[in-house]
Amino acid sequence: MKDLFFHYKYVCRFLLIQKIGYLTLSTHHISEIAKVVAFFSVKDLVDLEDLRNSNYFFLLKFYFGRRAFVLNYKTEFSLNVLYHSFMVQFVSRGNNVYFPIIFILNDFKFCLSNKSFKIFRSKNTLNFKVLDMNIFLERKTNVGFFNLKDKLNIKFFCSGLRLQGKYLFCLLKLI
Repeated sequence: MKDLFFHYKYVCRFLLIQKIGYLTLSTHHISEIAKVVAFFSVKDLVDLEDLRNSNYFFLLKFYFGRRAFVLNYKTEFSLNVLYHSFMVQFVSRGNNVYFPIIFILNDFKFCLSNKSFKIFRSKNTLNFKVLDMNIFLERKTNVGFFNLKDKLNIKFFCSGLRLQGKYLFCLLKLI
C-alpha cells in the first residue's frame, strides 16, 4: 500500500468495473476521491494568542505536509469577554489525496481503538473524526502536539454515484 494511487488506478478501478457492471459503466465514469479536507473547528477561544492555535497549523503541516488556512473567523462579545471561533483546515486535490489515506491507514487505524475515532458516511462523503488527540503525542513527542484540545476531522469527497463511492471506500479499506 505504499503507492495508493497505483493501487487505485490498476486494482480498484478494475474491481469497481467488475462489481458494478461493465456493460453500463464506462471507464470515464468510475468514481474517484476528488478531494480531502482536514480541519479543526475551534469554538469560543478566549485568548487568541493561545498555544493551541499554532499547534493546529503545526500538526497539519507536520503530518500532512500541507499549509493550513483559517476560515470562518467570528468574534462574539459576551459578559465583557471576547470569544473567537474559527476553522483551521487544509484541502488536498488530485494525486495528493492519497497521502492522507495512507497516513490514516498506516498511522491511525491500528493505534486507535473504536472509542477513539468515528467513521460515518453521507452520500458521497466519508467523515473520519479523531476523538483522542493523545495519539499524536504517542507517535511523536514534539512541543507542538501538547495543547491539542479540539477534534481532528477529515472528510473524503468522492465523485461518482453513491453506490460506487461506498465500494470505493471499502476497496481503499477506509470503512
